[in-house]
Amino acid sequence: MPEPHFDVKLTPQAERSYRHLQSDVRERIDNLLDQFESGDFTNGDIIALQGPLRGHRRCRIGDSRIVFQVDRANSTVLDSDLTTRGGAYR
Repeated sequence: MPEPHFDVKLTPQAERSYRHLQSDVRERIDNLLDQFESGDFTNGDIIALQGPLRGHRRCRIGDSRIVFQVDRANSTVLDSDLTTRGGAYR
């Protein structure tokens, strides 16, 4: 059976946030997004969110948070937000 492949897409807001991160944090996020592309959603500090963000997941990388959705039917991961802890859930 072929290994699953997911397309990882960043929203414009997530792209802007990514560009402003320090290079070491960007490198860690790049590694995580590579894992997402291979269909690996088990490594890292990932939890399912509740309330208004039900259906989204959160991954913690240091002080940064990635809020994303996995669409298995379309093999897509949409990273909707990349921010610090304080702004991640607003």
